[in-house]
Amino acid sequence: RARPGHKQPSCRRRAMTGPSALAARRAAAAASQADKGPPAPVRIFVYGNYEDPVYQMLKVAAEFLAAEKEGVSATVEGFFQTQYEQHQRYVIDKYKGSFSQSEQGAALVFVETDDQILFFANQKNFVEWAEHKWKYEDNTSLSEYESIGSEALKAVKTGSGRTYASMSVSINGGAKEKVEFELFDEETPNLVKNFTKLLASPKFNGHPVHRVKAGCWVQAGDLVDGSGMNSEAADKAELTSESFNNLHDRAGLLGMCSHGKDTIGSQFYVTLRELPFLDRKFCVIGRVISGMDTIAKISGVETKNERPVQDVKIYAEP
Repeated sequence: RARPGHKQPSCRRRAMTGPSALAARRAAAAASQADKGPPAPVRIFVYGNYEDPVYQMLKVAAEFLAAEKEGVSATVEGFFQTQYEQHQRYVIDKYKGSFSQSEQGAALVFVETDDQILFFANQKNFVEWAEHKWKYEDNTSLSEYESIGSEALKAVKTGSGRTYASMSVSINGGAKEKVEFELFDEETPNLVKNFTKLLASPKFNGHPVHRVKAGCWVQAGDLVDGSGMNSEAADKAELTSESFNNLHDRAGLLGMCSHGKDTIGSQFYVTLRELPFLDRKFCVIGRVISGMDTIAKISGVETKNERPVQDVKIYAEP
């Protein structure tokens, strides 16, 4: 027992300070994290149109986080405009719920963990979430991402080895609306050359869409009188069906008309939906990559005996 006048010894230990203390705290933190195990996996998904600056911004964020943060992976996929709109509808139909809030053509970003799916209505919400979770920041301007998007689109086209062609459509004398195609050179090189030669012909400009098969396809390419009775190849001779490998499995496919074996000329069609009964009968030589909304407008014009009542004129574009 302590005697009066004497201080009782303290049992408290003094806190460690200095470099050795810092090292000890770090070791303790590491051991604690080791006890918890690796972080729960976080899977980030980003889909969008190559040209869209918002898609490019989200792409940078997702790929950075996947590279720098443990447990994070990223699935990032870009598309041409038409193909992205088709993929966007597929994703919305798959997940439903809040995904239905997506605006047509807007980039999609969402996160999957082991127990939940987080949908972000816009890039601002995703960046705020990433900043809160990982202190992620991005000070790049949207105009810089616009440039990145333009360059990305050029790079995809250049790297594909395919031909790209454009035309515009005027309905009932209205403003021209552009439609762009990617052509399948690797499968149908001669038919692609024929199509581009037709576009370069003076007869192409102002010729009509002469047939709209409701819910199936729109048809044009009679450069003689627009009646639909003529189909002359650019070099006059009728062409062979080079390949049936590309199926009529979606909207927006460009095919060449024929009236029997090896009778391809100038008439062409663009599909409005999957048309399997055309497989192995007609050649698909390309696809719409932008302007599918214009094709949809053509499909909606009034017709009589499948012929548009209004003038629907087509023009080649550089």
